[in-house]
Amino acid sequence: MKTTTANTTSPRICLPGCPEVSTRFEWAVTLTSLWILAGLFLDGWAHINIPNTIDSFFTPWHMVLYSGLAASIVVLGFAYAVNWRKGFHWLRSLPPAYMLSLLGAVIFVAAGNLDFVWHSLFGFEENVEALVTPSHLSLAVGGMLMMSGPLRMAWQKSTAQDNKMSWRAFLSLFAVLGVFTFFTQFSNAFAHPHLVTGNIPAADTYLWDTTLISYVLVPSALFMGFILFVILRWKLPLGSLTLLIAGNSTLMFLDSFRCSRGHWHVLAAALLGGILADVLLNVLQPSRERVKALRWFSFLVPALLFLLYFLSLILTRGIWWNSNMWLGMIFFSGITGLGLSWLAVPPHPSPAGTNQQYTK
Repeated sequence: MKTTTANTTSPRICLPGCPEVSTRFEWAVTLTSLWILAGLFLDGWAHINIPNTIDSFFTPWHMVLYSGLAASIVVLGFAYAVNWRKGFHWLRSLPPAYMLSLLGAVIFVAAGNLDFVWHSLFGFEENVEALVTPSHLSLAVGGMLMMSGPLRMAWQKSTAQDNKMSWRAFLSLFAVLGVFTFFTQFSNAFAHPHLVTGNIPAADTYLWDTTLISYVLVPSALFMGFILFVILRWKLPLGSLTLLIAGNSTLMFLDSFRCSRGHWHVLAAALLGGILADVLLNVLQPSRERVKALRWFSFLVPALLFLLYFLSLILTRGIWWNSNMWLGMIFFSGITGLGLSWLAVPPHPSPAGTNQQYTK
C-alpha cells in the first residue's frame, strides 16, 4: 500500500514595510556612538602625546575604540535578528536609517582587520600620516555610518523646522562632527593654539601664514556647515550650540594636549563663543523665512568665536600675527559662514509683480 507524507513545512511569511524602533534602542545606538568617539579621541591622544609607548595593535586605546564598536554591533545586530525572526525581509529588518548603520558596522569590521594588516606590513603611523592612511579613513567611513543612525532617523521623521530636535539626534550629530574634526585636526586652531603665540618665526613666514589661515577656515566651515544643517530643519535643545562648539573644541584641545597645554584660555573663548551662538539663535531666530536673520547669524557665529579666540591669546600669551592677519581672519571666518548660508538658502526670485529681483 502506497503512503503519502504530508508536507508540514510552509514558506516563510514576509511582513511588509519596516519595523519600528524603540526610544531605548535609539539611545543605545547613541551611547555606543559616543563610546566609539571617546575611543577614537583616546587613540588619537595616545598617538600624539605618548607615541613611544605604542608598539602593538593591542593597546588600551584600541580596546576602548573596538569595544565601542562591539557594543554597537551587538545593539544593531540583536535588533536586526529579532525583527528578522518576526518575519521582516532581511533587507528591511531595520528602518533604512539603521540599515545604513548596520552597513557601517560591516565596513568598520572590515576596516579594522585592514588596519591590523596595515600595521603589520607598514608599522605604526606618525603625525599627519595617521589621519590619511587608507585603513583609518575606512574606519572613519564605517564609524560615521554607524554613529549617524539616530540623526538620519530624526531627519526622516521631521518635515518642518518647528519640530524640536531630540537629544539622541543631536548627540549623533555631535559624534559625526567629532569624526570630521578629528580627521582634520592638522588644520584646527583649537588643537594648535601654540603656533600663533610667541615670537615671529625666523625667515619667510609665508608657509606659516597660509597654514594658520587654514586653522581658522576649516573649523569655521565645519562648525557652520553642521549648524546650518540642523537649524534649518529643527528647533534645537537649549544649550545645544554651546555643547557643540565648546565640546568639540575641548576634544580637539585635549587631543593635542602636549602642544596646546598652557593655552587653556582658548577653551574659555570656545565656551563663550558657544553661549553667544545660542543667544544669537534665540534672538535672531534664523530660518528659511527669516533670511536676513540667517545671514547675520551665519556671519556672526564664526566671527565672534574667532574674535574671542584671538583676544584670549593676545591678552594672555601674545601672538606674532599682526593686526592685518588676525583681524582679517575674523572677517574671513564670518564670510565663510555667510557663504555657506547662501549655499543652504540661496536667494530666490520674488513673487511675480514685484520690482525686487531677489530676496536677500
